[in-house]
Amino acid sequence: MTTTPHPCLAEKEQLQKEFEEFSYIVSHDLKAPIRAISNLSAWIEEDLGEDLSPDVKQNIDLLRNRTARLERMIEALLQFSRATRTDMEIVPVSVSELIDELRDELPENVGLNLPEELPEFITYKLKLKQVLRNIMQNAVTFTDKNQPCIFVAWYQQDGMITFSIADDGQGIPEDAYEKIFSLFYTVSPKDALDTVGAGLAISKKIVQFVGGSIRAEANQHGGTTVHFSWPSSIQTLN
Repeated sequence: MTTTPHPCLAEKEQLQKEFEEFSYIVSHDLKAPIRAISNLSAWIEEDLGEDLSPDVKQNIDLLRNRTARLERMIEALLQFSRATRTDMEIVPVSVSELIDELRDELPENVGLNLPEELPEFITYKLKLKQVLRNIMQNAVTFTDKNQPCIFVAWYQQDGMITFSIADDGQGIPEDAYEKIFSLFYTVSPKDALDTVGAGLAISKKIVQFVGGSIRAEANQHGGTTVHFSWPSSIQTLN
């Protein structure tokens, strides 16, 4: 006797299939022609030889820059789509150890101001690490200081841990506090900095998935503080 799958299970399997198809299209079918364009520009430059005029050289460099950015945007879109589908292991987490690991990824000129104690709890370790990484790297990218500093604070209330990651950078306009969490939005022109504007959007998606919230505001250091809440117990997750 055959059995009919439960409607919810069948829908979940269909969504998973659609997601896998989407991931394949993004990672293969879209990237391939972009790489071909980049290769073609290199071949054209090689064929033209040393007699390349400054204008032609500039246009070829611009084409190569745009294709590289488009490839990074496609990769960011893929990461955004996978944000709540991969690296979902639930394990004991020491936030102090997480930040020590992230410290090694930051430039040597970046200072970290940490509280004496940081929380330890059971949660999605890699997801929390990704959110912390994105916010801290964003603070370092958008700074006007030679020796920028990141300030970390936290408190626990009503089953949620609220983290505050502050920087002493140049700050952002008040009307951009919500926009910075939109995919591909950047306050500075994309040509000015090597960024596609995806880190905070991915962080927001993860934070909302676990049942938290995220926001930004100006701080006393002249920079920006990003606050996000995270369940202190896995049992509080939906």
